[in-house]
This record gives sequence, structure tokens and C-alpha cells, in this order.
Amino acid sequence: MKEIAEILKAVDGFADGEKAVLATVVDLKGSGYRLPGARMLIKANGDAVGTVSGGCLEADVMERAKRVLETGRAEVFVYDTTVDENSVFSLNMGCRGVLRILLEPVGRDSLIVSAIRDAYEKRQRTSAATLIEAAESKHAVGSRVVFESGPSKLEDPNDLIETFGGLQHDLATFSGSVSNYETIRYETENTTVEFVFESILPPVRLLIFGAGADAVPLADAANGLGWRIEICDHRPAFLNAGRFSNAETLTAVSRDEVPNFSSDKLTAIVLMNHNYDRDKAMLPAALRSDAFYVGALGPKKRTEQMLDELTAAGESFDEKDLSYLRSPAGLDIGGDTPEAIAVSIIAEIQSVLKNRPGGPLRERNAPIYDRK
Repeated sequence: MKEIAEILKAVDGFADGEKAVLATVVDLKGSGYRLPGARMLIKANGDAVGTVSGGCLEADVMERAKRVLETGRAEVFVYDTTVDENSVFSLNMGCRGVLRILLEPVGRDSLIVSAIRDAYEKRQRTSAATLIEAAESKHAVGSRVVFESGPSKLEDPNDLIETFGGLQHDLATFSGSVSNYETIRYETENTTVEFVFESILPPVRLLIFGAGADAVPLADAANGLGWRIEICDHRPAFLNAGRFSNAETLTAVSRDEVPNFSSDKLTAIVLMNHNYDRDKAMLPAALRSDAFYVGALGPKKRTEQMLDELTAAGESFDEKDLSYLRSPAGLDIGGDTPEAIAVSIIAEIQSVLKNRPGGPLRERNAPIYDRK
């Protein structure tokens, strides 16, 4: 997520008419360090943001980007290490897979850049279908159609939908699914083409209630992942940009105020006021929000007592509400400093986000990444 924010920042700084090359992993079969959706921006002067591998392919991708920038035509390149792990430029990559990377020229107003920017700024899922194989087709590789949910909005500057029957239906279905990446082939009278479907998601929002000393490393760790950070507290001495330079929003409230906040399905909430009454007052709204994670600091008995008192006062929480609650917040890594506790909480949020148990990878009897 962080690399996408950095790419957007770089593109926003382009001069009028300036172009760069956007490299995107569009397909992976087998093992690879980066998954489909990984992106890298290569500027004309050779500066780059992001990665498409673990450092093995970047030099070659940057060389190929020069031709794409010169011709102005998008291309898809294939890297295959399934036969010999040394087969790619004599590099010992350590991964055995077939990786396809799309290189396309982009500027500030390119359709893919606008789609990513809208997903980030409007916080809504955006789906795109991009042509990645088009032998003998009148449409060029890199042509795409974009579908924004919310109010639905379809952008198809190359009339792909008119040419390829079923594309609009498939894109709408994909947009409503849980899938983030897949490839689909279409046949016409003259040729067979392949599209990659992708979901462009907004970054995770981390709402931190409490601006104490342990909130600082938590915000810093979240920033390292490219998450959006919002912090709320009633103490001006703690709630300031000097301590939370990476926060997008700092919200000051009065001591007895329960703050209003918005949330969505990519929002995580951490209650760390270090004040029993404040945490208890904020817990009902947090549990009934759209947040996929609600973490509460402190012993499990502390949170159980809060829930008992809230229930006795007339509050009610169903099983779904309570399923989002993590108390104590964090994974069991023995964290006993603010920095270690921050790592524990961030790791748990990430595990919940990806629906993974958070245990040692050596105990996983499956590939590191979920694959189709």
C-alpha cells in the first residue's frame, strides 16, 4: 500500500506532458516474491518508486521501460524460472514461477492513475479490466475499462465492452466479489484475447483512540505499511503534529465527549486511552461500526468487565459485533515495550485483514501466499 501512495505522489509532481512507465505484475503462476498488483514507477531519468520483485528483476524492467517510454506502447514481458532458477539473466532468484509484467506509459491524467487516485481519495473499491494479450486485435495491450462502485461509474475510452461480449457483465460481477485478481480469456471471430481483472482498494485506515506514549510507535509502524492514520484524544499536550507527524487527522475532543467517527470495511480501531471510563464509553460505537478490527489494550478481564457493565446498562452486542473484538490487542510475541507492543498489534491487524492465523510460517502446510 505504501508504494501506491508514493507512486501517486510522484505522478502528481509530473510536469505537463511528462510521462513515466508504470510496471505492474499482472499474473503469477508458481512462486514469486511479489503478487499480482505489485507496482513500480520508472521515470525517464531512471528514478524509480516501488518494486515488482525482491530486487531480482528491477534492473531488467528498468531497461525495458526505456523502450516503452520511447515507443509510447504498452508491452507485457514474461519471466520464467520454472525450468532453471538461473534462467533469468543468470540470476539465482530462488523462486520458481512464471511472472508477467505489464509496462505502460502513464502521465498525471492516465486512466489507471485516475482510478488508483479515486480509490484512495474516495475510499471505494475500483475494478479494472486490462488487455494483456491481444494478438491480431485492433485493441492495443494496456487498453482497459474501469468500473467504480459507489455510485456506479464506467469508463471505457477504447470501446472494449462493445467488442468483447460479456466483458461488462464479468467486470461488474468481479467488482462485487471478494477476488482481487484474475485473468479471463475472450474469443472473437478473429482472435482470442486475455484480460486481467484487478480490484484497486483504498488503504487501511487506523483509528487510534488515545495519544499516549505507546500510540506513537503504533502510528509509526502503520505509516510504514502505507496505512492512513487518525488519532483522537482529549489532551492537547499529547495530541500534536510534533509527536504524530505521519497522522492524516488529529481530532481533539473534550474529556467527557464520545467522539463521532466514520468507518468502512478497511478500518481498524485501537482503544488505548489508558482510561477505563473512556475506553468503555467508546467501545459500543467501535463494535457497531464497519471496522474489521477492534483492539482494546489491557487485560482480557478489563474488557470483559466493560462489556458486563455496558450490558447491565442496557447495551446489547450480537455475535457479529463481538467477533471483531481483539482483547488484549495484539499477537502473543512477548511484547513488553511500546515498540514491541506496536509490532504485536500491527501484526494482528494484518493477520485479520488477510484472514490468516498469525502463527509461524514454518507451521503452514501450504504456500506462503494464497493462490488460485
